Amino acid sequence: MAIQLDVYQWLMILIAIISAVVATIKILWARIEENLNNNFQVVQNKLEDVAKQSEQNHADIRSLERQFYKFQIDLPHAYVAREDYIRGQTVIEAKLDALASKIENVQIRQGINQK
Repeated sequence: MAIQLDVYQWLMILIAIISAVVATIKILWARIEENLNNNFQVVQNKLEDVAKQSEQNHADIRSLERQFYKFQIDLPHAYVAREDYIRGQTVIEAKLDALASKIENVQIRQGINQK
């Protein structure tokens, strides 16, 4: 069973196949283009969000820097340096030792006077 077709019928089949392929390519190309546009739009939106967050973070960083500088300025007024504390404690302990020796001397003199 052989199929016999005339030349015009072969041309019509060939044109139909080529038209189907071209139509399929156009449909696929349109979908690809639509997906690319959607992806680019999503990326653009995310970049804008990142830019806004970056500006907010930059403002937050500036605020933190200002607070830190204020803290550095107030630090000497609110806290005592370790060396200053040690120096003050040494002076207080020396005075207590001198007072203790004076009390001890007084107690020794009173003990000698009572005998």
